[in-house]
Amino acid sequence: RISWAVGRRCAWMFAGLLRRASVTSAHTRLRAMAQASSTSPAGGIRTDKLDLGAASGRDGVVLLACGSFNPPHKVHVRMLELAGDALSRTGVQVLGAYMSPVSSRYEKKGLVDAKHRVAMCEAAVRDSALVMVDDWEATQPQWSRTVDVLESVRSRIREALGGAPVRVMIVCGSDLIESFTVPNLWSEEHMLSLVVENGIVCISRPGYDGRKTLEGIDSLRDRQGDWRTLFVENDVLADLSSTKLREALASGDPIEDLVPEGVEAYVRENGLYAGGA
Repeated sequence: RISWAVGRRCAWMFAGLLRRASVTSAHTRLRAMAQASSTSPAGGIRTDKLDLGAASGRDGVVLLACGSFNPPHKVHVRMLELAGDALSRTGVQVLGAYMSPVSSRYEKKGLVDAKHRVAMCEAAVRDSALVMVDDWEATQPQWSRTVDVLESVRSRIREALGGAPVRVMIVCGSDLIESFTVPNLWSEEHMLSLVVENGIVCISRPGYDGRKTLEGIDSLRDRQGDWRTLFVENDVLADLSSTKLREALASGDPIEDLVPEGVEAYVRENGLYAGGA
């Protein structure tokens, strides 16, 4: 009877261990997919805010905003959220969004080190349920083209999601679209990649007409029926820019109403932008 009782108890304990191992394994797989890190994992990408439940959809889209973010302000975060809302209303499954600060090798006047801009972006998106920061571009030893950043993001997300199909759309202001007309700045191949193959969500900026600009470029106008573009009206601080923020900081003016919580404190604590715009 003792041997029978011991054997039964061992069997019960073994079954329990199997159940717990199964649950633990499932949780481990989920944690591996949702790498909840404050910075991009080595060779990977943050996925902690991705909508993993929608990741299997055929129309899954990830949003990407590239820029100096010098410093990041409320419109930077808001334009990604506006883009996500607008796309969702059209039936597109928006999985998540990323801010990608440019490398310090960009060598733009007044550009603070990438580590500071990544940290400020992290502070800016802390309360966003949609937006994350990807530091791949910021850590590159040279300036990266927008198309190259897009391809890197797509590749790393697909790997993190086990090969699930994902399309990455650029989110930008209509002022960036205007740069398509600058001679030798954008190749025809890259413009077609962004406008036709991947897609752009263009957020309005005062004085710029993104749709009109694209229609004025021959190679894009010829493919207008294939455009994957969405034009969205900005609903907050449309004329805010990082340049104005740097000017305000250099003058000692308050900026708390213009930046997400935590950004101003980081700027002040690290003595950034005090020397001029």
